[in-house]
Amino acid sequence: MDTKVCNYVLCSERSQINFTISHFVLSKVSGHFSRFFGCALISEMESVDYAFLKIDVTSIRTGNSIRDRNLMKRSYFNSSEYRYIECEVKDLDLKKTLDHPVDFHVRIKEMEEVIPFNVFVISANSDMINLRITGKIKTQDFGLKWPSPIKAGLMVGSEANLSIFLSLFRGQTTIENLGNNPSQSSSVHVASHRK
Repeated sequence: MDTKVCNYVLCSERSQINFTISHFVLSKVSGHFSRFFGCALISEMESVDYAFLKIDVTSIRTGNSIRDRNLMKRSYFNSSEYRYIECEVKDLDLKKTLDHPVDFHVRIKEMEEVIPFNVFVISANSDMINLRITGKIKTQDFGLKWPSPIKAGLMVGSEANLSIFLSLFRGQTTIENLGNNPSQSSSVHVASHRK
């Protein structure tokens, strides 16, 4: 496989991946992922040739440590074999994101689905791009099943609403290298403000 080089790198300190999911139908649970990596190849501030986001499922936080541990089990994320959620988008025209949803290729465990997300460009210049992404993922499409027996108060639903804010700074890395350098995103952030 050819190495894909990116010219923008995600700054995790300035980014957020949040979600809400139904809890016994009548209420909702809010949560977030605290560890993720990403990069993009962007041409002339108008077109994203490709972008890649890698989310560490073991960093999920829902406000209940027992529920978080159950989500790591084989019937749900199976984190011992599948550590990351992977999202990829190609040929994205930044000027047309408001016109229609953007198709993302999302891989969870061994399953991949094409899911439409809304993408909003908050700000963009030659050094930094800020994006907001919203959408829904149906957990059953990826074979995510709550461990049984179900414990009262800990069940999660089948549809997750995502609210994502991504801040990317000019820098260079490859998709294959994402996550291999823990200080990668923070170093890009610092370097961008020294100019």
